[in-house]
Amino acid sequence: MLPLVSIQAQAPMASPVHAVDEGHAKGNMDLGEQLREVNGVSGSRLGSHGVSPIFRAQGGERLIQEVDGASLYPACPSGMDSTLGYATTGSQSDLTLYKGAQTVSRGPNFAAGSIEVTRHTPTRSDDDGVHGTLGAGWRSNDDATSETLSLTAKQGDFWAALDFEHSERNNYEDGNGDTQPGAYRSDNGSLRVGAFASEDVAIEAGVAVVRIDDALYPAMDAPRSDMDRQYLKLTVDNLGPFSHTETQLNHARVVHDMDNVTLRDLDDSSMSMDMGSGMDMGSGMDMGSGMDMSDMAMFSSATTETWYASTQGDIPLTIAGHDSVLTLGVDAERLESNTHSKMGMSLDSLSDSQTWPDVVRTRGGIFAELDTTLDADNRLVTGARYDVSISDARDADEVVGSNASAISAWRAQYGDDVEAKQRDGEFSALARLEHRFSDEVKGYAALSRSVRFPTATERYYNRQSDSNAWLGNPELDPEIHQQLELGVAVRQGAWRYSADTYYNRVHDWIELSEGDSLTTYDNVEAEIYGLEFEASWQRSGWRHSAGVAATHGTNLSDGTPLSQVAPFNGYLATRYDADRWWAGARLDAAARQSRISDNEEATAGFGIVGLEGGYRVTDAIELSAGISNLFDKTYAYHVNRFYDDPLQGDVQVTEPGRIFWTHASWSF
Repeated sequence: MLPLVSIQAQAPMASPVHAVDEGHAKGNMDLGEQLREVNGVSGSRLGSHGVSPIFRAQGGERLIQEVDGASLYPACPSGMDSTLGYATTGSQSDLTLYKGAQTVSRGPNFAAGSIEVTRHTPTRSDDDGVHGTLGAGWRSNDDATSETLSLTAKQGDFWAALDFEHSERNNYEDGNGDTQPGAYRSDNGSLRVGAFASEDVAIEAGVAVVRIDDALYPAMDAPRSDMDRQYLKLTVDNLGPFSHTETQLNHARVVHDMDNVTLRDLDDSSMSMDMGSGMDMGSGMDMGSGMDMSDMAMFSSATTETWYASTQGDIPLTIAGHDSVLTLGVDAERLESNTHSKMGMSLDSLSDSQTWPDVVRTRGGIFAELDTTLDADNRLVTGARYDVSISDARDADEVVGSNASAISAWRAQYGDDVEAKQRDGEFSALARLEHRFSDEVKGYAALSRSVRFPTATERYYNRQSDSNAWLGNPELDPEIHQQLELGVAVRQGAWRYSADTYYNRVHDWIELSEGDSLTTYDNVEAEIYGLEFEASWQRSGWRHSAGVAATHGTNLSDGTPLSQVAPFNGYLATRYDADRWWAGARLDAAARQSRISDNEEATAGFGIVGLEGGYRVTDAIELSAGISNLFDKTYAYHVNRFYDDPLQGDVQVTEPGRIFWTHASWSF
């Protein structure tokens, strides 16, 4: 199992921080699964690896997802893999969710919030020596095992940190006893080194490697998913007017291979069938009205390579007698994405295509943010940034296999004046005011304008077929999110309450449109609004808590619901902590979701109970165990990957049935 990972869900600073940092092993080896414990967060499952978090009706590249301070992008054009699936963690990692618009410094797409995986590093004042954590776990149902090791050593001004994890899972059974694909094998590790060059200068470098093999999914599997990442970070204090500066360089390469042959017993003869009107050599494959994609051999190899650089610094100021900090910074990233695919009725007669035709996306941004303490009860954060995005499909004119060129397909669908190369420049801004009404009550109001540029798939996907074509739209405009947020946090004795509400008016929301034989993307007007409420009581070792969240999303262009909006959901939890042991129970529930887009199917509601407990044998050794889905219910989250990948069919992947799990950790 994953080692204990600290998870925090933060609304803007006037709201409480919700920590789920104990008893967190639960047998969940996926960070996306773990984030589901945060009120209002759902997660899209395809197999067992790479649950993709969604909150406030937004997921994927609509969220800022950073690992060690830099964005990390998956490789599958249809979203089979996920960012958090490639995040190397370790026992000294923090997984943090910042809800809503809090800063302009992390990127332009900050409306829903950001997810960060960060790892602790030694400080100058830490004692010399070696310390670490060794962990192991097991869970039933899919007979999953995991072993982890984290080591940190410091000597004088130098330090090094090593993290390693090996995990394996088999297919799992849902509550009906039906076997669901989810097996995989994973090895990941990282090595980080650092030095304190002087009292004000620190340098850090690291490499991370992820190897995910033989991952099973419903329609296509992933025999290989590899990630290699390197980074360099320089921190300098007291540099001219800057009290603190941070500069980093980051490079990552993700390779994702998928097919429906390598890990399956595929009978080549079963692919012989009536081809209808046969091949259309100009527009792709005409597969007839009764074609079943599972009867075809499909292969695809995708690569995404990311370069990222940023520098920012803080300048202390006094403005009209108020203490302020001005943060100035620039950042840039470049993504190169390629996907080559083969498909056919026989392994001896496969048709080539390039579904990502050498897509390059480059974005650069400059920002300024001012954090001002107005008085003892008021704080104002204002910020602005400007980003330029240039994207191009460099192989759009290439003819691959029997297909027409990608640019020909896009022009046939969207118009003769469509061009592959696009340039966008957009302005983002944020103003957030916090106010302390009393020692017990704090509130905030935030107004923001943020930008989300189209993905490689949304702009440049190129799958040509008369029965299941799927085309990106190079003419898409960036999404513009204009959002108002209000929140309050109350503390009364042993009680804590928080309520957060938001309204997000989106110009040029990018919506997937799935027809009988063609999937495309269009810009529409949209609105998203919702409410999140939590309450807790804590005294004498007991903690009881509850939360509910409601989200509503509408395509204002045609009055229909937005896709992938979670239904009304919530949780109830209780826990008791003694000197050496702890025990708890939790109910997670969701209502039926029948307010759906034309691309979706309704999802039944559910209520799932879990039990957990632990015993601290010594200050260094802890044992924990529990039962997830105690009553072996069959259920599925409404958010699911079939929306991201229409070729999967209407697949709402059911969650695992009853799971018994154990975990042990030793810190030294």
